[in-house]
Amino acid sequence: MVTLGETDSRVKYRKQSEERDHLPEETEMFEITDFTTASDWERFIARLEDAIHDWKLPRSLPETTFLKDSFVTGKWKECNSDITDVPDFEYLIKRLYLPAAYAETLEAAIPATRSDPPRLSSLSKTCFSVNEFPALFEQMLSMENDFPNSATLHPLCRWFGLADFLVITASPFNQIDWQVKEDRIKLIQSSMVIAVANTKCPIPMFLQFGELSRLMFVGVSEVAGFRTLYEIIDLERVPDRMKTLSGLVEIFKDKISQRAEGATQLIKTSIQLTLELNPDEVDFEGLSDELIEDRKPDGLGCLPFGPSEFDSFVLRLLASWPNANADAIEDTLLHSYVPFVFSLMDQIHFLCVFFSPSDLDPLQAPKWAVQLNLNEGSSYRLSDTLMNFAKQVHKKETVQSYLEFLERDIADANAGDQATAVLNRLTGEGDERLRSRLSKALYSRLPTFHLPVPIDAESLNEILAYLFPDSELAKDEQRVFPAFSERSESAFKTIKGAPINSLPFRLALTIQFVFDNYGGLLGVAYLWHEILLELRYRWENGHLVPGVEAGMPNHGSCLLNQKLQMLNCCIAKREAGRVAAAASNDALAPVHSKSPVYYDGVDADVTDDDDEEDDEFFDCVTDDSGSLPGEAQGPVAQKPLKPEGRKELLGTLTLLRDTGMPLYVPITQESAPMTEDMAQEHLERMVATDDDEDGRAARMRMQSVALVSDMSAFKAANPGCVFEDFVRWHSPRDWEVDSASGEGHLSERMSQAGSAWIEAWDSAEPKSVRKQKRLFDECVEAEKVLSYLTLTIGGVFRHALPMLLQAGLTKLFDEMDATEISPPCEKGAVLKSVSRLLSDTNFSWLEYEKLIKLVRLTEQIISTHRTLESVAKKTRDLPDRDGFRSFLRTMVEARQLTAIPGGARSPLGQCLAAIFDQRNQRSSSREGSPPIGTGMDEKGLKKRCLPAPSLKEFILRTVAPRPYQFSRPGVHRMYTSIRSGEVRIAGAFTEDLMYG
Repeated sequence: MVTLGETDSRVKYRKQSEERDHLPEETEMFEITDFTTASDWERFIARLEDAIHDWKLPRSLPETTFLKDSFVTGKWKECNSDITDVPDFEYLIKRLYLPAAYAETLEAAIPATRSDPPRLSSLSKTCFSVNEFPALFEQMLSMENDFPNSATLHPLCRWFGLADFLVITASPFNQIDWQVKEDRIKLIQSSMVIAVANTKCPIPMFLQFGELSRLMFVGVSEVAGFRTLYEIIDLERVPDRMKTLSGLVEIFKDKISQRAEGATQLIKTSIQLTLELNPDEVDFEGLSDELIEDRKPDGLGCLPFGPSEFDSFVLRLLASWPNANADAIEDTLLHSYVPFVFSLMDQIHFLCVFFSPSDLDPLQAPKWAVQLNLNEGSSYRLSDTLMNFAKQVHKKETVQSYLEFLERDIADANAGDQATAVLNRLTGEGDERLRSRLSKALYSRLPTFHLPVPIDAESLNEILAYLFPDSELAKDEQRVFPAFSERSESAFKTIKGAPINSLPFRLALTIQFVFDNYGGLLGVAYLWHEILLELRYRWENGHLVPGVEAGMPNHGSCLLNQKLQMLNCCIAKREAGRVAAAASNDALAPVHSKSPVYYDGVDADVTDDDDEEDDEFFDCVTDDSGSLPGEAQGPVAQKPLKPEGRKELLGTLTLLRDTGMPLYVPITQESAPMTEDMAQEHLERMVATDDDEDGRAARMRMQSVALVSDMSAFKAANPGCVFEDFVRWHSPRDWEVDSASGEGHLSERMSQAGSAWIEAWDSAEPKSVRKQKRLFDECVEAEKVLSYLTLTIGGVFRHALPMLLQAGLTKLFDEMDATEISPPCEKGAVLKSVSRLLSDTNFSWLEYEKLIKLVRLTEQIISTHRTLESVAKKTRDLPDRDGFRSFLRTMVEARQLTAIPGGARSPLGQCLAAIFDQRNQRSSSREGSPPIGTGMDEKGLKKRCLPAPSLKEFILRTVAPRPYQFSRPGVHRMYTSIRSGEVRIAGAFTEDLMYG
């Protein structure tokens, strides 16, 4: 008898046979799965185990616990490894740990008797002996490092109290797990569990997933037969159940399965409430007016200082309960106060009425601490000014490109009026008022153009009066401008800038002022064009540029200062020539000659014809015969040379060959002034010559131009002189006199054959300075200076930057001297950094950023101290005002968490409570009204109305069996942070593997 099952099997077999019959006979199918080959997942686990073995992680943690605040003060160490050879499992493994040097032995940390106050192991002693209790659990139960106050500390240390852990993060080369999905998290978490179990590693291992900014982790650890799972949740909306300690305790009990009746496990909690005082939110009486007064825009010749806004810092008051019984604390949603207003005798009073008082009152907290947090994102005016100014250095646009709107076609303008204006300017008298051509001519044309200008006429006149105080315009203004104080630091002299309050110094301040207040780059271009016109006006009319050091260009100053010094040298040289021409009866050029010549002033016999026309001039007098005076030319002998260009007698010396003829000092040309770039160009030309005989001769000629000029003048003043006579005047050290015979001779250096001095003497012709080619042509050099100053807009900022740095440091040092706190920077170190920065040929932007960061930090600290001083000054009812000011100074200098001994009941705590009192931050409606909040509590302390905490932090700990009541007790910990619009819970829950 055939059953139904056998029939189905036969039918199925028959169908399979028919299918095989229809297949080609040569087709054969094979599918082999090799289960001996490791999968990618298994290879990933093996790489995790290899990293643990390579780092030689211990099988058990040492029986130690870490000292108080060691998480903050200790130096954490880090080691890294990567997994890149496993497809789809490319991760980085990082270990962070605190060395054992910051720990103490467990026996020293446990109280000796039951009567001692409960410490970190009071919970563990009820369930474990010292030798059996794992050190990892001691870290989780330790209260020595609760709420570590460090912005750089890894969050896992704060959430779980761990001093040694591993973190797995996605590799930069892994494009899959930057956004890890839930199934991927479970896969990697299972790999971590297997790796930890195989290696018996007691160090917790975490996986970071999701966006890095969210700080989301999952982790696992196994030690002594216990497995601890680490979980984190982050909610943007805070449920009502999580807003209070009572609700968090219920969540904690639900997680560890302790809601059953009869479960009486002790739950310890550490609580910290953070209250914030932001100067941007408070309204002390008169404080806002003072701060706004400090933030007013600075005028011409000043630099700003201080924060741009009031959010420069936050003062945080930390009220904490370090070790409390969670079930004994009452904290409900009714922990709030409602202010109401009532009117009584035309006076308004604010009362704070509390409903259901909570045990978490900051005024009742046993521990208080205060910390000053500087806002890194705040804007500070001095440092921002220096940074924004330097950012314009790289601009490549020309000044003219910003002023194209002034270059429109003016063919319809009155050409005759313009020609008359130009001729009047060229032929004007020397006592004409020193006004800029732009302010006289351009503004007269503005109605024709109908174009707005970045700087109005009144402001431009004020700027010109500040820059050129010697002009009639400045006298008309009759305004006293601020001046910077001269610094006594000698290191200021090493900065390659310009003297304080000089024209380049004032020019940098003016550029900054115009850049901030008059259209930015367009205003600066407009100002620079005006300044160039003013400089040309002064050159053409012979008026020295004020505020510039006299004499040769100082190579120790900036190039802008050297160029202005060179321009003044040109103006002074040409004016001296004009004065000499007017005073000499034998002048070779008229008074209005464009290129004045040198005049001897004594016994000069001028035989050349002068041209009385103003446009004819010459540099020197030459002899068309091509031979030196005094030499025979053909059969006719020339007259003997007549002395020219004598200045004075050289003591009692006489010529060696003609002992009766005295030796005269000739009138010589002054050495040509050179700026630093000119000297560099001259050096480059010398270096570019060849190293052969012709090249050496060319270099010798370039070096001996002034020497040949002096030799020519000496020969003209002393006809019949010899080389030895010149050495006796020009280089007396090279004329050696024998003490025995009294005869003199040249030194060995001068008497050598082929000496450069002798060659120069042979090539020098007897010519006085009025016949020589000038070493310094003031007309050419002045035009070069004016042409050089036709800069790009970035060049304007680049040349003004050294002086603005000088002004900024001067302002900073003045503020440092006026404050009572110790600044974070030393003046000498800052000046050396600036000197090194400005002396380098290539501007280092990184060094400049470091300097600005230091300036910003100093400005931030000084401004913060001033604001806190104002807050303390405006706060009423301070019990110890002087002592509190001293504390503020110490707090600003340290910028660290400072404990308040005695909490709110200490004098210092009462001062802080008065500052945080919201009623003290509102001004009275009428002067003379009674102070608000003068009521006393039952202990005689003034009642305070403190603001609501901006951050609440809770840490719950317990030792309880899990997952069953008969399991061995394990350690459980839950950290919770609650702030406006966000709640984060990080839980570590342990389960027994042996009896689970």
